[in-house]
Amino acid sequence: MTTTPAFPLAAKRKRVLKLCCLGVVFITMAYAIILIDPTEVIVEDKLSMYEGSYLNRLWKKPPLDVFISIYVFNISNPEAFMRGEERLRLQEIGPYVYQEFLEHRNSTFNPNGTLSFVPVRRQVFVPERSIGDPKEDRIMIPNIALLGVSSAAYRMSTFAALAVAAALRPLGMAPILNITTHDLLWGYDDPLVKIASTLLPDIVHFQKLGVLDRMFDDGFDTVTINLPESVRNQQQANGDSAFVDDDLPESLHDEYYEDKTSPTAKSEPIRDYSIDLWNGSPGLAHWGYVGKDRWDANERNTPCNTLQGSYDGSVFPRNISKKEVFQVYRKAFCRTLPIAFEKEGEVDGIKAYWFSIQENAFESSLDDPYTSCYCRNNQCLPKGLGDLSPCWYNIPVAVSLPHFYKGDPGLVNAIDGLSPNKEKHDAVIIMQPQLGIPMKANIRVQISLLSNISFNSELKPFHNTVIPLIWAEMSLEKLTPELILLLNLLFDIAPYLQTGIVCLLGLLGASLIATAALVLLCSAEAAKFEYDPRKSIRYSTVNMIPYPLLRKELEKYGDGEPIRREPLLIENYA
Repeated sequence: MTTTPAFPLAAKRKRVLKLCCLGVVFITMAYAIILIDPTEVIVEDKLSMYEGSYLNRLWKKPPLDVFISIYVFNISNPEAFMRGEERLRLQEIGPYVYQEFLEHRNSTFNPNGTLSFVPVRRQVFVPERSIGDPKEDRIMIPNIALLGVSSAAYRMSTFAALAVAAALRPLGMAPILNITTHDLLWGYDDPLVKIASTLLPDIVHFQKLGVLDRMFDDGFDTVTINLPESVRNQQQANGDSAFVDDDLPESLHDEYYEDKTSPTAKSEPIRDYSIDLWNGSPGLAHWGYVGKDRWDANERNTPCNTLQGSYDGSVFPRNISKKEVFQVYRKAFCRTLPIAFEKEGEVDGIKAYWFSIQENAFESSLDDPYTSCYCRNNQCLPKGLGDLSPCWYNIPVAVSLPHFYKGDPGLVNAIDGLSPNKEKHDAVIIMQPQLGIPMKANIRVQISLLSNISFNSELKPFHNTVIPLIWAEMSLEKLTPELILLLNLLFDIAPYLQTGIVCLLGLLGASLIATAALVLLCSAEAAKFEYDPRKSIRYSTVNMIPYPLLRKELEKYGDGEPIRREPLLIENYA
């Protein structure tokens, strides 16, 4: 009896070893992809804020279509109202649309991990989206300067109020003006404004009074936001009092860290891209914030007037949860506005979260540390009204949602022509939760004049009235095709592609290892049986081969015994 040569078995073992190694390599690659997460690495690289990064280029000059739609309120019954025969009746006219362009100039990455910049906005009229030419359309509006000064005198002493009323009469100013929409929005000549700008040029630095002109008078503010590096530093500082960064001078430690650990600071954690300083201050001085070196700082500095931890609205932290409540600050609002999660959905096939302004966004209460500073002289405005007067040179002006939506019902009932509606008048920001960038936005606010008149009989019909002037809708309609493609690749295609590759590599690796094991097992089983080439040849169909040369070659395996040409028979083992 002869046995199988050793060479084929050794070759099989080599093949088995190669299959095992290749299977292990595929499984290791799958595990490495899971561990490294290439999609997250790409997101981290593309959308981190550093000089020259993709996010930084987008942020410096956002390629977004932002439009501001303005609706003005025209007084449709001026004569009957001034005679006291009818309630004030308003007619909404609009929209007059402007496109807003934003640039973040003079951006500087600071050594402590923060980013400073100057936001610059400009508005351009868009006639094809507007109902008419604001320079031609005329409307009837209340005299803002006259009513504003008269209402400010209402809070003075009796003698001072009488003096103001007497000083205003010689000017012969009409209580209701007939001017163009453009003049209302961007400024009209007013005797009081001219006098004030002449006598107090450092305070009243403008010659004309216009609603949008004052709303968007951002000037050149220097804003500092927290980058992720700064947030990590602050968390270490708050968690370990012994933490000191030797690269920062002591004054910077005082400015950047001590305020955040004080008991009067906001309870919300400081997060990525939140505001750290605004014009060098962590709070709003016009709402009572004072430097921490003041003896009464702990009493006066509250979450209401502390700006740290809020957002300027251009960028939010990544990986947003549904429990988030963001404080959004824009100078035109003169305060921070809280927005909270409302619902989940999709925009252009991309996952998105809807955030809307909270019910108490324009409330003020002496018992609430988040709104108490908005009450002046221990007097708070009705629900739905936010005081703007500190940002309007003490002219009594208020901000609210359009048509007093979510406000005190008495505000709507006092005036004819108002009809609050959620779909038209609510404020919503739609954000991509993994990146924290706004995908769509509809921020709607109304500017109203607070009128309280005393000792002036000509203005008596305006007493104790909140008069809407305009409302504005700031909308981000959609992202650019480039951003939509990037978001789809990063969060729709890449995760599924990565998961598919991991599964494929894992399956291939497991299959190769299983195949190697099966081959090895079969080889071991085959080695247990004897092998006789003569029987294999003699009792097989090879016997029937008619070719002599082939038969001669096969005889070599039969120990020289000639192969008989006979039919295939079943061997008799007996």
